[in-house]
Amino acid sequence: MLRRFSVLDLNHILLFIACVSPVILLARTCRRTEANRSWRLAAIAVLVVTGLAVTITPRNAGFFGGGAWLLLLFLPTFGLRRAAELAFEQRFATARRIVGCLRFLHPIATLRDERRLMRGLELAQLGETEAAEEILMNVARANNRAGRQAAAQLFRIRGDWNGLAVWSRHDLPEVALGGDPDLLPLCLQALGETGARDQMVLQFARNAPRLLASPSHQQTFAASLMPVLAFCGRTSALVSLFETRLRRLPRDAREYWMATSKAAAGENGAGRARLERLRHRSSDALIRMNCEQRLRRSMVSSPLPLSRVEEATVSRLERTATRPDSSLLAPRTGQLTPVVFVIIALNLCMFLVEIALGGSMNDATLHRLGALEPFAVLSAGEYWRLGSALFLHYGAVHLLVNLYALYVLGPPLEAEIGPRLFALCYLLAGLGSSIGVVALWRFGVTKADFLVGASGAVMGIVGAWAGLLSRQKHLPVARRRLASIGLIVLIQTAFDFWTPQVSMAAHLSGLVTG
Repeated sequence: MLRRFSVLDLNHILLFIACVSPVILLARTCRRTEANRSWRLAAIAVLVVTGLAVTITPRNAGFFGGGAWLLLLFLPTFGLRRAAELAFEQRFATARRIVGCLRFLHPIATLRDERRLMRGLELAQLGETEAAEEILMNVARANNRAGRQAAAQLFRIRGDWNGLAVWSRHDLPEVALGGDPDLLPLCLQALGETGARDQMVLQFARNAPRLLASPSHQQTFAASLMPVLAFCGRTSALVSLFETRLRRLPRDAREYWMATSKAAAGENGAGRARLERLRHRSSDALIRMNCEQRLRRSMVSSPLPLSRVEEATVSRLERTATRPDSSLLAPRTGQLTPVVFVIIALNLCMFLVEIALGGSMNDATLHRLGALEPFAVLSAGEYWRLGSALFLHYGAVHLLVNLYALYVLGPPLEAEIGPRLFALCYLLAGLGSSIGVVALWRFGVTKADFLVGASGAVMGIVGAWAGLLSRQKHLPVARRRLASIGLIVLIQTAFDFWTPQVSMAAHLSGLVTG
């Protein structure tokens, strides 16, 4: 919540981000690896630019530091994530262009190899196998992530699944696989193609906790689960996986894995028919090549049954596949849920009303619409202000900051606990935030006498996450997420100290209520 006669200064916010974000990044990249070195250099560069700007032009230091943070940290992070998503969707040409642009923004030495890797896969997709193999062989000489990916893709293009299985067992130690989890789906496919289903299930079970522990590896978790379900003939679970976690997987790739699952389940005729249709229909040469390789191998003999332990493991994985990608340990982000959408819409509508009635920074307008005034609540009995203030904002920057936080934090919680409980949680946390401010004002702890904003309710979402995860704190994944929530609270508290216009009392009250 924001106090009276105060505007969130964009320069002030950017200066805080430019100071805190690089420091956090430096702490997280303390391990001496090539990739971490490049991120440390970028973080140090942002701090240097910010320091110089504070010395030369303090009033505009936030814009200079924020600009450096945007170019050297935010855009590379967003770009690399988007390139990985495009590569998963097999849109290698677009991914290659993004990686090419990032080379001019971030000092990652391996970006050149990543770009060549994407080019090689693009050519293979177009059917230019010889040119693709030449590029991938050159990239495979590099001792980095792109080199290992290129080596694995060469085995795939040549149809040498036995070679890939041997390579993954001997030349790629388990610790390296844990450090480069994007290789896991292809290595599991090699084990499935060679009939080593027990080993495939075991490898996935070993790596799954590490994948679930990282929000950035949820897609890799789903992509690794896909060959396990397919080669074990769990067709219905595979369909559920496509509908929940792998909605962006290309249609031809889905069809390939469905054919695999049908054959593994004993429906050899249906599996072969699907592969034959896909081989003639698909525009992706890699898919056509995989279909031809599979058809050349016998699909008549039924695979050996799984051991009892692996059978039980696969049964548990089936239940995982049928759950939406929104559990506490693998939250879904980036998609609006119904209640979050309604709350955002209400805040936007109220902001338009503020502008129509005199302006979002007009105290008289905010007073009429229901700003939180502790004196009016206690003396005049205007208790409705406890709730109305949650949907009012002081300026566009204040509105955007709160709505962005709600957009990021709200959907996974709503998907986990359901729309009704989420709406109740949001409103109760907001009311708890307002009541906390009024109570602290009554006893003279805070002097805030005029507040608006949804940030108290948003902090309630953070508190609700902490409460839910604390019930599973015996799990390493839950403990890691609790640590992340602790970091969020720490950063918010530091921002409240940094920005006197912000009401720490409202934020802490909302957090505790949540």
